[in-house]
Amino acid sequence: MLRTVVRPSRAFLALLALAVASCSSSETVEQQSKLAASTAQAAVLVNDAWLAGAAPSRYASSALQSFAETLADAGRQVESASPSDKARRDAVAEALSRLSDAAKRAKSAVEAEQHAQAGQAQQELRVAQADLATAYRQYFSPGR
Repeated sequence: MLRTVVRPSRAFLALLALAVASCSSSETVEQQSKLAASTAQAAVLVNDAWLAGAAPSRYASSALQSFAETLADAGRQVESASPSDKARRDAVAEALSRLSDAAKRAKSAVEAEQHAQAGQAQQELRVAQADLATAYRQYFSPGR
């Protein structure tokens, strides 16, 4: 019985690897940028809620840690994509890295109950969001 489970699993892994390999770098950048944009917005909302006293510290800290990890992973995915334009791809990856770092700083501020630092991290999140939007538009601009 174990063999029947292992064979479909191996077949699934092979199909998954093929599907991932068949994604173009533009699709990877697009997918990860969209994921990051929604994740960054969630981080902003959680941080806002904590700053307003509407979210418990434990929840906000945990959520911000998860968001930072998701953003870091998105950055790694973009960095590993074959670039059609390395400079533009790297600009997207840099914005994702800055978003992850800002989410980590927000998490640390929440854990330390430091509202001023959480507010600063909030501003960093918003600036990095704008930078991601700009990098995304430039990456997909016509005539690139």
